[in-house]
Amino acid sequence: MVQPGDEISTLTTKRPNVIAAIGPDGIWVETLRSDRRRSGPQLVPAWMIVAGWRQLQQKGVLTHAELLGDLNVKRSAFVVALLAQFTDVVVRSSHPIVLQLIGGPQP
Repeated sequence: MVQPGDEISTLTTKRPNVIAAIGPDGIWVETLRSDRRRSGPQLVPAWMIVAGWRQLQQKGVLTHAELLGDLNVKRSAFVVALLAQFTDVVVRSSHPIVLQLIGGPQP
């Protein structure tokens, strides 16, 4: 999977997200914006990643709009980029972003 030091680019704009740390509360991510502001890595709470993964498992597809609007995930660009790294997930579209679970929905 991912580990500190790994870089994951967003799917649409290809902006880098560098994983600074991984913990029980979530993943700490350094972005160009946080680097420019010198604010340090920002936490992407674990619940945001879990919410996206559960939705993808239940429906078999996940859109960026769903993640941002329906699930209220504010670090949605990173979350979809992270989920796209999973071996059983493919990017069906990058404009708009649509992820698909290989094999369809999981019970």
